[in-house]
Amino acid sequence: MAGNAETLAKAAGLDRAWQDHREDVEEAIALAARFRDAFTRPSSPAAEPIPPYRAPVKP
Repeated sequence: MAGNAETLAKAAGLDRAWQDHREDVEEAIALAARFRDAFTRPSSPAAEPIPPYRAPVKP
């Protein structure tokens, strides 16, 4: 996982964090991997995850 974690960290622009706080970055990557499938994805890629916001209309 270290090679893969390093690649992910560098792709995210976390070179300095990877050098200085490697354990924290690895822990964050592991946490993100755990939650990656925690949310169901909509069947349509154009679907809104929440209703769009709009200003209230006055009568």
